[in-house]
Amino acid sequence: METLIKRLERSTFIQAALYVVIGLLIILYPRIFFDAIVYLVAAYFAIIGLVAIIQGLRHKRDGLPAGFFMGIIYLLIALIVFFFAETLASLLPIFIGALFLFGGIIRLIQAVGFRRTIANRWMYFMLSSLLWIGIGLLMLANPFDSLLVLFRLFGGFLIAVGVIEWVLYFTLRSSRRQQA
Repeated sequence: METLIKRLERSTFIQAALYVVIGLLIILYPRIFFDAIVYLVAAYFAIIGLVAIIQGLRHKRDGLPAGFFMGIIYLLIALIVFFFAETLASLLPIFIGALFLFGGIIRLIQAVGFRRTIANRWMYFMLSSLLWIGIGLLMLANPFDSLLVLFRLFGGFLIAVGVIEWVLYFTLRSSRRQQA
């Protein structure tokens, strides 16, 4: 049980650090961050597509297998992502908002569960979950005109969530030490 708690502590600390670092990078370089995401997603689909095509050509027996045609579809998706990134990005606020909303709901359920195990400090978890839910609702209710403004706002939210996660880390750590 103690190993599980130590892993939870470590992952919370690392997760918080990633939130803060990524948030700072987004605030400082939103356009570069957006372009990098587009290139990574397009490259991912292109690589999957090429692998599927090569495997399909290697394993063809009476015609080409379905994997070959899936490879072509993946390559087409890569091209669409690469060339129509701005259009697809207009849907990003809705997608990010939904992720934050569902993540917040999951955290809210966890916070209620922590109420019994971490008597006085479960409110930190509750505040974190409410922040996630609030961010999600804001993004779903008001998709911004500028994607770069959204990215900067998203970066700021990530920093705030990262700081709260660090508070949670130290709370879990001190709670564990008090129980020992």
